[in-house]
Amino acid sequence: MGLYNFGAPKIYAGYEHIEYSNPSTPLTAGFDDIGGYKLAFVNNAAFPRDKVLQVYWVGAKYTMLSRLDLTLVYYGVKQNSYGIGANAGCAGTQAGTRSGNENVYSFSADYRFTKRFDTYAGLMYSSVQGGLANGFIFNTTNANPTIGFRFRF
Repeated sequence: MGLYNFGAPKIYAGYEHIEYSNPSTPLTAGFDDIGGYKLAFVNNAAFPRDKVLQVYWVGAKYTMLSRLDLTLVYYGVKQNSYGIGANAGCAGTQAGTRSGNENVYSFSADYRFTKRFDTYAGLMYSSVQGGLANGFIFNTTNANPTIGFRFRF
């Protein structure tokens, strides 16, 4: 993660690498887990190949007026193909183990009336492709507006 402050605009960015793999010490059904929970069903083979997610983001926050902040952000997720057989090395929505992407764009405006009272409005748009779109029956895109007031104690 990083932040660069140009004075008025602040630039934020980050990257995260996440890897999932099968356990090196498999668990058995009936295993007593932390907190006394008993694991009735265990899947020690969920990842035939390591699943890799690359998460990255970049954003900018600009104080337009002394009381108005504008923020613009992009988030991305990239997943590798970790399936075997017909799903090995493929893209497409037929299985969640196939490679895929998610792209998210966000914009918000925040106006402060006083030190403790402000109003905000924003819009976030997201889209998924490939294996990350598996399970989305009708739409692989989404737009989410928000608006509200906030009082801080």
